[in-house]
Amino acid sequence: MARIGSAHPREQSASAQASLTVLGTWLNQTSIKEAIASDRWLQLAAALHLTAIAAAVIGPTSPPLPIFLTLTGLTLVVLALNRAQHTATEAAQPAADLRTFDLERQSQRLVEVADAASRARHESEMRSQLWAELTARMSHELRTPLNAVIGFSDLMGAELFGPLGHDRYRDYTRHIRECSRSLLKCTEDTLALTSSLAKTNATDTARTLCLSELLRDAADFHAPEITTRGLTVNLPALSGLDITGEARPIRQILINLLAEAAERTRRSGTITIDVAEDAETVALTIRVEKAQPRADEGQAPLTVCIARVLLEQQGSGLIETDDHDSWQVTTIFDRPAQPDFFTIA
Repeated sequence: MARIGSAHPREQSASAQASLTVLGTWLNQTSIKEAIASDRWLQLAAALHLTAIAAAVIGPTSPPLPIFLTLTGLTLVVLALNRAQHTATEAAQPAADLRTFDLERQSQRLVEVADAASRARHESEMRSQLWAELTARMSHELRTPLNAVIGFSDLMGAELFGPLGHDRYRDYTRHIRECSRSLLKCTEDTLALTSSLAKTNATDTARTLCLSELLRDAADFHAPEITTRGLTVNLPALSGLDITGEARPIRQILINLLAEAAERTRRSGTITIDVAEDAETVALTIRVEKAQPRADEGQAPLTVCIARVLLEQQGSGLIETDDHDSWQVTTIFDRPAQPDFFTIA
């Protein structure tokens, strides 16, 4: 009589062979083989399990043998899976460490780039400040003696303290005054060009400027020539019309454009200045009717070239129209942005 819980020897042998087949397939996996090869406890569990299977295949077994076979099999599976998981974690750790190292290196690189940009910006600001101080010093050193020469030549030409004594002296005085004013204009142009070229971004120093004051200042600069030649400058009636830009370059732009307009105007002629505005820009046009031709046809005048360069540095441009009957130039200035009253409130 068979004992309770026992199985037929053939059934045990078939079960053991099936278990051996499944175990062989499972042990043939790469991760499991690597796990067993790297762990002695797994090797011991595999040896015990294989021994139990061999005993079951060879001959009849007692009931404890299937139980032992099952326990050793489960132990082997658990240990192998744990070891395989641990091996996978160890294999992934270098990659994680490498990614962490790359992130740290990129972060350090970003910090270095930010520091370099900060130093470059500081050096640029220092250079701009030094250049502004140098320009102001040069302006003072050059304009002061020139203004003195112009002032004294005006006094001598007016014969305020008595006659000069000879007509040639009057001619000399007039030449001194004209040459001094021309030299003063060249000095102002040079300072405006150098200061504008030294600045990488003109919008950083742009300010709100009154266009009517700039036009009157430019007309006053040419007042002696305008009076001597009997010219008329028609200035538009501007009330509170502002533009944005740098004061020195825009002043020299208007002075140069008026200088060319006066050069193209016949004696007792008229220079007309028109302004057209919209919400964002102001279009300024200087026009001369019945303009006289240039002395050097085919060459752009220096005054217009200087004005064009300064306008390009301000982010604008110049359109010149020259035909047999008239001459005119047009440029566009930006208007200051309207304040946001809701933000201010």
